[in-house]
Amino acid sequence: MLHIKKIMILSALATAALPSSPSWASDILSKQQIATEIIGKTLNAKRMGMSVKIFYKKDGTVKMHFPIFSGAGTWKYKGDGICMMLTSGPKKGKTCLTFEHLGGNKYRNSEGIEFTIPKE
Repeated sequence: MLHIKKIMILSALATAALPSSPSWASDILSKQQIATEIIGKTLNAKRMGMSVKIFYKKDGTVKMHFPIFSGAGTWKYKGDGICMMLTSGPKKGKTCLTFEHLGGNKYRNSEGIEFTIPKE
């Protein structure tokens, strides 16, 4: 019985020592950070081996340019992220994303796509 009591106490202490939220949660950009770090900037990424440029304009439109096609639509804020509705291009429809800053001019969206923003 004493052995079980020790295990329960150790488990409680170990649980209390863990952070209340995952460490990556603080890396997600806020709406304000997205407005200053992402919107109005050219995002350069690689997708399926091809270079892609994405531009979220301040007027709420989005454009994507791949070597063999392009896409366009609209975007709006949703919580600490954005939702875009693509009306042209290969991936038409609604997609919601969050962003995290990886350091320097490198970022990653919630689909796992890493991109850079050219320094101004």
